[in-house]
Amino acid sequence: MKKTLALLILAAVAAPVSAWAAEGSIYADVLSAYVYNGLQYNDEAVFQPGLDVAGPFGLGYSLWANMDLTDNPASTAPNTSGEWSEVDLSLSWTAPSVGPATFSAGGLYYIYPQSSSTVATNADGTVESVSTAPADGSYQVFAKLAADLPLAPAVKFCHELDNTDDWIVLFTVGHGFDLTDKLALNLGAVLGFAGDYYVESNYGSGTGAAVTHAQFDAALSYALTDKASVALKGAFSTLLDGDLRDDVEAGGVYADQDVFFGGVNASYAF
Repeated sequence: MKKTLALLILAAVAAPVSAWAAEGSIYADVLSAYVYNGLQYNDEAVFQPGLDVAGPFGLGYSLWANMDLTDNPASTAPNTSGEWSEVDLSLSWTAPSVGPATFSAGGLYYIYPQSSSTVATNADGTVESVSTAPADGSYQVFAKLAADLPLAPAVKFCHELDNTDDWIVLFTVGHGFDLTDKLALNLGAVLGFAGDYYVESNYGSGTGAAVTHAQFDAALSYALTDKASVALKGAFSTLLDGDLRDDVEAGGVYADQDVFFGGVNASYAF
């Protein structure tokens, strides 16, 4: 199952865009931190490019990556400035809309190039366990239900295929305002709720299922052309459950439980 999902995603990303008769966008962010689901993976500057493509029959794929821009020892990939610390490949399918509702589902394949396998041995020298190599790091399946209503509400269910990682549900809303013909303000918010094992594996907390985090985003975008734009971005992320916050702080892996971060974005639609 895992290998099939990985091969499907890799094949989709490798396919020429022209062969799909596709449309989409390519973009790049330079941000002051890398924050994901309320966890601060790096509290210094990062470069995060991406590609989103929508093809025929509702199929789509995306590519996203993170590169640390400093040799930050507090990063989850410490002292790897200028090298890719994470690459995410995604393949999805979107069903035809039914009224205001749209359903989509897909798979995500995580690669951690700076991670390496480790081997644990017994006292007699026999191998006890081998950690996963980067290319076998993590897989996820997801389903999303979105509505074409005021505030664009959506709910996304994500399940990690590793047995210990469990699930997380993300509730999102957002709205855009046209300030002028070229200037727009986009606002968004997300709320996370995760299961016992997801909380334990990803947050290092034994508190059980919990409301994990909230994040609020704002982007001021300026259209350079019909297809190209630049933006200023800002966000605030916070861990919500009190016991989870205490456990994350005690774990010492992530620098802060409340994070303001932001940066610049450039994008091009095709």
